Amino acid sequence: MVLIYLSLVVNILVAGFWGSVLFRNFLPNFSQPFGTDTAALRILSCLYLAIAVVSIVALIYQPLLLPIITILFPLQIIYKLLSVVAVQNFKNPIVISNVLIAILHMMSLYMVL
Repeated sequence: MVLIYLSLVVNILVAGFWGSVLFRNFLPNFSQPFGTDTAALRILSCLYLAIAVVSIVALIYQPLLLPIITILFPLQIIYKLLSVVAVQNFKNPIVISNVLIAILHMMSLYMVL
């Protein structure tokens, strides 16, 4: 269970941070790996914020923990691994963090399923 909680906390910290930063372009220098501020980037920030909010709900309301992670983690794993193919640059810090988080989520799911 500790690994699941770690995955959720990582979601909250990483997705919550980037979602907040990109939502209103609070820190233009920090958004450099994502490219210029566009409507698509702001929409991506909404996805990040949704991941953070759902992760908070999973931590707070235990009856929803398993249903949330069995849906959220596989979607994140697929999305994060697809970013490797889409960006085609394994030196990109976003791609690297996506792969690491995907591995963490795979390990968490392995513990549950």
